[in-house]
Amino acid sequence: MKTFRISFVLAFCFMATSFAFSAPADVSPNSELRKEVAKLIKAPELSKKGIAETHAFINFMVNEDNEIVVLNVVSDNDYIKEYVKESLNRKKVEADGLETFTEYNIRIAFRSEKA
Repeated sequence: MKTFRISFVLAFCFMATSFAFSAPADVSPNSELRKEVAKLIKAPELSKKGIAETHAFINFMVNEDNEIVVLNVVSDNDYIKEYVKESLNRKKVEADGLETFTEYNIRIAFRSEKA
């Protein structure tokens, strides 16, 4: 029983030490990229199209010129699909730490202002 207590205390000390000396979490490139994409997609006028709320899954990559290349947009609404493609394709992003030719996936929600 005494050995169990000692090993438990040692394990706790090792865990506490690892948390104490871990590096602080930096802003991830994905969160920066998400903010950039959100800026590029301005709010469409959904109320004119009779849409209260919808969302889109965007699959894209960033080329060597830091331009977004839209690979696929999945949405239940064709207007949103085309709107997202037009808003993002070949637009430059200025996020740090991006890997070129890596596929990224983002989900964007759209809500009508009048809903």
